[in-house]
Amino acid sequence: MNRCLFLNCLFNSFLLTNGVHQVTQLLDFLVNDTEYDKTLRPNFGGPPVDVDITMNIDSLGPIDEVNKNFRIDISFRQKWKDSRLRFSRFTHSKEVLNSGTEWNKTLTLSHDFLKKIWIPDTYFPESLNASKQDVIVPNVLIRLWPDGSILYSARATVISKCPMKLSDFPMDKQQCSLLIECYGYTIDELKLHWEKGNDSVSINKEKATLAQFKLESLSLTNYTLQFSTGHFSDLELKFYFKRDLLYFILQSYVPSTLIVMCSWVAFWVNRDGIPGRACLSITTVLSLITLIGSTNSKLPNVSSVKALDIYFALCFVYVFGGLLEFACVIYLSTVEKAAKNASKVQEAKAKEYLTAVNANKEATILKELEHSMFSLPPQVAKGGESAREQAVQLLHEYKGFAETKMEVVNRKRTPTIEKRFLTASKIEVFSRVFFPSSFFVLEFIYWITYYFQ
Repeated sequence: MNRCLFLNCLFNSFLLTNGVHQVTQLLDFLVNDTEYDKTLRPNFGGPPVDVDITMNIDSLGPIDEVNKNFRIDISFRQKWKDSRLRFSRFTHSKEVLNSGTEWNKTLTLSHDFLKKIWIPDTYFPESLNASKQDVIVPNVLIRLWPDGSILYSARATVISKCPMKLSDFPMDKQQCSLLIECYGYTIDELKLHWEKGNDSVSINKEKATLAQFKLESLSLTNYTLQFSTGHFSDLELKFYFKRDLLYFILQSYVPSTLIVMCSWVAFWVNRDGIPGRACLSITTVLSLITLIGSTNSKLPNVSSVKALDIYFALCFVYVFGGLLEFACVIYLSTVEKAAKNASKVQEAKAKEYLTAVNANKEATILKELEHSMFSLPPQVAKGGESAREQAVQLLHEYKGFAETKMEVVNRKRTPTIEKRFLTASKIEVFSRVFFPSSFFVLEFIYWITYYFQ
């Protein structure tokens, strides 16, 4: 039994060795330097070579807004037909296959085989950097079919340009394209095609997750580009991205809104508490400036105005407006206090004369009547009345006149303050209503304009 097992293993080893020898012999014959010229394309002098492209996206991102590019890791597959490598014609040839047996199997070959055959000169025209994966060995797959069809698959990392329009940032949608082009062969010599149409690119969306973007869809296009050297075949893989807004809501919109709302607290603080109110107003302005600076430092310097800039400007107007409102209230309060103090001084002077009359300080008042700021009554007693009687009569008349002047002063003093169009109290009441209501109305218009467009 052990002898039979040994003979069986020996026979299988012979068949395996014989098969490997046949394949080696076949490949050596196909790429023989006298029969195969790798510098010439298939169908040289005839119809163009059709190269079918398929792709699997292994990972996607990140997308760099500052440098305006994106990174993609792909398994890039090219398939074409080279009739010079068709080995089905040798299936019964004892010249090539010593055994003369039929050989119709697909051959999977090493990456070293690429050095012996012609391959398309496809490249990524808008790539900033591109490289093949070669850890631990070059990630290359070569398959050869009996009819001469070749599949060349390789893993590559490409960093490609991605022009961006940031006017709607951070509620923007971006389109990034990966272009595939033939460098040297015109469309009369080589044509690129998406092998399976719109299904030629496969992607695992779980592996293609991005920090700030969501992949909405992708599209495949093939067209012809014209250069001074001729017309060339071109393929385009376009990605449609939508930015995830949650990060910016938490990092920019919510903090700036809260800063604006904090500035409104000053409207309810007693205007006599100047230090505390000034500290609150100035702190909100400085906090918003710091937030704007830290946010813009992470974004590219573009000439266009971004949607986030508009929101920051809106917040800054309201915060700075609160500071100006505080200055106006303090100024008007000072003016009102000065007017009130002046009125009190004027009233005190009038009361001083009334007190003098009530205390019967006739001699003093008679002496002061000549220099009084009030006008004397036109009546002056004459005749046989004594000077004392004239003075007493004059005092009674002056007392009534002084009381009349006092009433006039009191009537004029109050309207001077109350009949002002702008007062500190009116501005305070107006600000408590106007600032919050107008801000939320403008914010509603802002979100309608940018988010739901």
